[in-house]
Amino acid sequence: MKVMKFYLALFFLFSTSVYALDGEVLSKDNCASCHEDSSLNLISLSSMTYYSQSELLNVLQEGKMKQQAQHLSVEQKEALAQHLSKGEGDLAKTKANDNYCKKGLSEDSLNSNSNWFSWGYDAFNSRNQINTNINSGNIKELKLKWSFGIGSQEVRAQPIVIGELVFVSGSDTLYALDKENGCLYWEFQSKARLRNAPAVDTVNKDALYLVDWDFNVFKINALDGKLIWKTKIPKEYESNTPSASPVHVGNYLLVPISTYETVLAIDPTYECCKTSGGMAAINSSSGEIIWNHRVLKEAQFTEKGLITRVKKFAPSGAAVWNAPGVDIEEGRVFFGTGQSTQSPASEFSDAIISLNIKTGKKLWATQTLSGDAHNVGCEIPVIKRMTCPEEDGPDFDFGASVIQSFDKNGNKALFAGQKSGWVFRLNTSTGRIDWKTKVGRGGLLGGVHFGMSTDNERLYVPISDREVGRKYDTEPKPGLYALDFEEGKILWSYKLDDICKDRKPLVGEGVCTVGFSAPISVARDVLYAGTLDGRFSAHSTVNGNKLWEFDTLRDYQTVNGNPAAGGSIDAAGPVIVDDWVFINSGYSQHGQIAGNVILAFSIK
Repeated sequence: MKVMKFYLALFFLFSTSVYALDGEVLSKDNCASCHEDSSLNLISLSSMTYYSQSELLNVLQEGKMKQQAQHLSVEQKEALAQHLSKGEGDLAKTKANDNYCKKGLSEDSLNSNSNWFSWGYDAFNSRNQINTNINSGNIKELKLKWSFGIGSQEVRAQPIVIGELVFVSGSDTLYALDKENGCLYWEFQSKARLRNAPAVDTVNKDALYLVDWDFNVFKINALDGKLIWKTKIPKEYESNTPSASPVHVGNYLLVPISTYETVLAIDPTYECCKTSGGMAAINSSSGEIIWNHRVLKEAQFTEKGLITRVKKFAPSGAAVWNAPGVDIEEGRVFFGTGQSTQSPASEFSDAIISLNIKTGKKLWATQTLSGDAHNVGCEIPVIKRMTCPEEDGPDFDFGASVIQSFDKNGNKALFAGQKSGWVFRLNTSTGRIDWKTKVGRGGLLGGVHFGMSTDNERLYVPISDREVGRKYDTEPKPGLYALDFEEGKILWSYKLDDICKDRKPLVGEGVCTVGFSAPISVARDVLYAGTLDGRFSAHSTVNGNKLWEFDTLRDYQTVNGNPAAGGSIDAAGPVIVDDWVFINSGYSQHGQIAGNVILAFSIK
């Protein structure tokens, strides 16, 4: 009888009457148990109000919630999406953009000594802008000049800047904006969502590369937004996704491959898990796929789940959440991988991997933590015993991009920061670990979460240490840290203060939390960093002292007329060019503070 009652509970948790078309009822029956549980750190239902109905419908039909919504009819999904896209604090109603630029573009518009070509700035992911007029002496003159409202989509994709143009991705549209005033030159629309930054053609600087949610890869003319070619990377499984940004070097476009299968595991009827992280190389001239590297071998049946008897598969996981680095001279591609999603854990999860750029063959792999298998089912008590791997975490993957730099002797070295709070220096040829330093306590959301930076003298490390999912025996260390290249010694630290007590989101019900989770950037003697509580600040690279700060948690009158608000700064980092600094504000994932604005600052 107890078993029968248990199955009935599961049935009502994951199913709804086929006759129910009331959006509020559907939301309560299908969404509230997870999204209104603050302990799970998911986006709240009220924070979904700034998504459009079409975006939410896409999530239910093709995205992360496809598995959980498979029992719903098309009409029910439409009713649910319509209900969730409405409510107080609604930012979703995107206005037609009538702020078009009055001047035209020419090839000279792309010429500048100060650009930001890709997510990590350069092929080494240094996030180090060497051509800027901003320094510690004039940073206090930095003022907000304009803001651009993304509309219905939170601001996850980092801007890219070349010459006079700023490229911004929002929802399913890429916008080409004027750097000086934010007016619109052109826009390019995809049929699927755009969640990552585009990459500039580093050879000719006259084209962009863009990857959408369905793995359509576009080469676009930078001056007029016209399509040059389109290629589709085959999706091995529906849950494969391009979460991280592409990188262009020489004649190669490198596209990282991730997976949201870790989320699908919250359904106890789902056969978890079969997907693998990977990397694809595309000929940037023709659009031809050169190679497609799968990190893990094909998953095999291992056992049946407890109670449900649903099949389990492994190895799985090792998603590539980060933009790859490339050493074109030595023909190497390097990146980090995520945790395994089912037992037994793979030898290639939580690892740094190097590939031959011509063939996609593995040169070496260095695992820093073995036995790390975890999926989101582990975080839901009612189904944990059925879906969670035996290892149950700790989910200490590499979310941040790997950096290549030079030591004082001119030798190349790789630097990697892990969600565990450990930072590693590795040999570029063998993957041997030269040193490792424990900087943060670590956690499900970092430790080092999205990205470090370097000025080739010091390694700068942001620490989140947000406490989610489980309790820890040691105190968190949220802050900024500078490490010595040679031995990994901590040279200085800046401890982040806690201002969250009375800090409330402007839309939704996101939680204010403490930590540096977003990637950071360095330019001359200034380090730029955004916080989960919404503050954007500049610090001295010499000692970490705060030089300047702007609170992004406010409403904005945007240049394109879309209502916009700031929130948590996460996933995307600061972009610095000549006299300008750009930053995203608003990130509702993991229960954080929603928002949807791009901010442009200048010292002029």
